[in-house]
Amino acid sequence: MMRRTIAVAALLVSCHAWAGGKAVVTGSEAATTAADITRDYGLSKNKTECLLFDTANKGSYFLVRVRENHTEACGGEPGFSPVLFFLKIRKRDGYTVTTAYDSEHFRPLKPRH
Repeated sequence: MMRRTIAVAALLVSCHAWAGGKAVVTGSEAATTAADITRDYGLSKNKTECLLFDTANKGSYFLVRVRENHTEACGGEPGFSPVLFFLKIRKRDGYTVTTAYDSEHFRPLKPRH
């Protein structure tokens, strides 16, 4: 009986570890993850190169501010870089929530189209 309990516990732990996403360790990784998520989930109509991703280390997660990058190539008023939305990316597994959907509350990412 004890062996069965240990085997079940080991299976559950390994399944949980396998199901988890990739850890995000540095601010640079958080910015890259944010850029990928923004593109893959269609959170902005702007091209990735026309966005800026500012990261802040908040302990267990990174807070990423996504702003427009107004350059000659991207258009917009120079010297002005409006915030579009925020992402919270959990460090241990990359789980992400965003304010992109209603600009006020952090919500889980919607399924990709």
